[in-house]
Amino acid sequence: MSSFVQLAPGHLAWAAVVILVVLLLGSGPVSAQTPGGDEDLPSIRLSGAGVELLKLGIPRAEGDGESARVARETLSKDMEVTGLFALLDTTSFPQALQTEGLGFSSALWSQVGAQAVVKMRVSGGQVEGNLYALARGDNAMLSKSYRAGDVRDAIHEFANDIVQAFTGSRGVFGSRIAFAQTGRGSHEIASVDMDGGRTTVLTKMQSDCLLPAYSPSGGEVAFTSYLRDNPDLWIVSAGGGRARRTSKQPGMNTGAAWSPDGGSIALTMSYQGNSELYRISPTDGAVRARLTNNPTIDSSPSFSPDGGQIAFVSNRQGSPQIFIMSGLGGGARRLTYQGKYNQTPRWNPDPKKSLIAFTGRDERGVFDVFIIDVKTQQVTRVTQNKGSNMDPAWSPDGRLLAYASTRGGLFVNNPETRHEVQITTGGAASPSWGPAPRR
Repeated sequence: MSSFVQLAPGHLAWAAVVILVVLLLGSGPVSAQTPGGDEDLPSIRLSGAGVELLKLGIPRAEGDGESARVARETLSKDMEVTGLFALLDTTSFPQALQTEGLGFSSALWSQVGAQAVVKMRVSGGQVEGNLYALARGDNAMLSKSYRAGDVRDAIHEFANDIVQAFTGSRGVFGSRIAFAQTGRGSHEIASVDMDGGRTTVLTKMQSDCLLPAYSPSGGEVAFTSYLRDNPDLWIVSAGGGRARRTSKQPGMNTGAAWSPDGGSIALTMSYQGNSELYRISPTDGAVRARLTNNPTIDSSPSFSPDGGQIAFVSNRQGSPQIFIMSGLGGGARRLTYQGKYNQTPRWNPDPKKSLIAFTGRDERGVFDVFIIDVKTQQVTRVTQNKGSNMDPAWSPDGRLLAYASTRGGLFVNNPETRHEVQITTGGAASPSWGPAPRR
């Protein structure tokens, strides 16, 4: 490849923590692209000491047997998914730590290299959680009780508080990711906890369903189905159930993107002959506006956090590239110049970050996930040499990316720490990350 890009922590920085932080070492700047030609996409070049994550100990939870096991298992996966913590191997804990219970000795835990430790007790549907940072001695930096109908929900709340304790920003555990099932058998729309737990099939269309999109409230999921022998747009409750057909114009009704206020949906339709972007009502599918008017193909819209702009894909200048236009349509300008096939742009939901994730195809024909800064046009490569990785979706806080992979299932990646976790197996495509749960 002709150009090289390192992942730049400063470019994606979000973990401004007090003590015991994620340390990012040996990372250089991101080289800017030069508009003017379809250059090769950048590659990842890792150097130096790499990334050091916070060493976290999570011993077995005390209390009710099965619930305690689920509690530890859930919290361990949550902490792994954040991309911030390196979990210590429990089999390496000496007997004194195995039998410590809810007590805590910073001197003993320092001997196994821990920088932080979590202690839990589960009893009668309640989780008692304690978080210790060894730099603070033997006193808990967080001590709180959590109650929920499902112990997993209580643990997600605890996980969100742990993330906040170390980063200053609350986690988003409890949010869910919708995706299209692929492979053999059912091609329905399903959803899963962001850590990979509790998969639910939302639709019963018994037809090809694709391209799910959560509404801003998280209460509904729009998707395309061929149930009526036409790619129509349907909407189903986020909990599953009977879907309603919302847009049934002849030809394509695909690639839904909800406006941030939930008042409209942008999508690709071809009922007027060419594949163009339109805005419709999510209630009855009434067409409110035509957003593009170009003889080539326009598709895959994504709203900026304030709804003022839309990123989309167009081949109007030859190969598929990412463009940006007004949220009302018009004034399109090309954003990507590196790579000859770029698609599925997804705007970071954090208004402080001018970032768009997208899928790019390199010269080997492999698809990978990239991030481009809208203001500077700097490009960062997120995945490489791990099969093809496609259709990135940002977490609601803009910290993590979920994507589908030819390795099977969905993966979640922290672009800053380069830490990747597989959360599902099997066939999956086009993930859409729902909003954070309400407190």
